[in-house]
Amino acid sequence: MMRKVIQIVAIIALVWSGYELVKWALSYWQVEQDLIDVQQQELAKVQESYPDAVGWLKLEGTRIDNPVMQSMDNLYYLSRNYKGENSRGGSIYIDYRNDPHLTDPHTIFYGHVLRNETMFGSLPKYASESYAKEHPQFLYYNGVDEWTLEVFAAYETTTDFYYIKTDFEGAQFADFIKTIQAKSVIHMDVDVTAADSIVTLSTCTTSNNDKERFVVHAKVVKK
Repeated sequence: MMRKVIQIVAIIALVWSGYELVKWALSYWQVEQDLIDVQQQELAKVQESYPDAVGWLKLEGTRIDNPVMQSMDNLYYLSRNYKGENSRGGSIYIDYRNDPHLTDPHTIFYGHVLRNETMFGSLPKYASESYAKEHPQFLYYNGVDEWTLEVFAAYETTTDFYYIKTDFEGAQFADFIKTIQAKSVIHMDVDVTAADSIVTLSTCTTSNNDKERFVVHAKVVKK
């Protein structure tokens, strides 16, 4: 009798594991389809239908080639695609506190670290200085203006370090820049001062620790 119960439990566990695997695969497939769909459109067309699309972020030679969204909080696009539909991959989006025209001293971009390297799945590769030097600049544009984002720092951290601060007084911004440069595991030939604007690209890690983050900082240069 006990053997039969164990067999039934094992079968149930196997079926459940298969179901979860299929669900996982379908969720990634949907992320792929969403990206194929949106990448076939120009930004102006996307913005016409989806006003939350405030720009586009691209990194040559990678799968980062996405519309950038912004809502009234930092949760909405964490689990929704550019059409506002539920999505495992969410979207790349700008902090609700920021001006999407990059006029703030510090602007934050968020995205999931997906294993197929969509969204910010390739961001942790910036832990390698050789990778950073092969991919030194992101391109961001909003349909009117274009900027290059020159990478100058990257490292793994936790949410205990408040790297998403957007308002600074006095020497705070200069101190913040020094802090993130000191944390960096890469060394790039980019001069950054408190007179510049910077962006932070933030993602989770593949660890089970929900507090872990991988961040890349870049200097904003208007084209």
